[in-house]
Amino acid sequence: MTYKNGIKEYALTGVMFGVPMGILFGLMHLSLLLGVITGFLCGFLFALLIFLFVKYQEKKFDKKRAEITKERKIFCDGAATINGNGGWLFFTENGLEFYRHKINISTKEIVIPINTIKTVNTYRNQIIINAGENPVVILVSHNKEWKKQIEDALTLS
Repeated sequence: MTYKNGIKEYALTGVMFGVPMGILFGLMHLSLLLGVITGFLCGFLFALLIFLFVKYQEKKFDKKRAEITKERKIFCDGAATINGNGGWLFFTENGLEFYRHKINISTKEIVIPINTIKTVNTYRNQIIINAGENPVVILVSHNKEWKKQIEDALTLS
């Protein structure tokens, strides 16, 4: 199952960007009306651009999904961020696999074998994987569903 962002995530993204922009423009021009209009437009455009970028990435990672499916079963996948670097996270029968966007230069592919995962926790929109000395914090959509998938697989193995 591919977990996708919903309208709630895009609306929140637009608000988080639009409100500061509206305040900034409103103060710069000493106009409440200009601030509200500018904030709404900036927020809407930013959310739209993020939406288009995520849709582009979904299509791009369809190829990677097809490659992985030939070799192993995928339980779930979706857009993810690790250490501030975006990409796509796959949970397969072998474990978690993170493939970065090409625009990120600091993160390589990350693989967490399923037999090394000790616990999975959630916090806000994150899953926290304890698989070694340092926990891996992964920002994902539908974090509770990710946790359930991983815990279900851990009980089977």
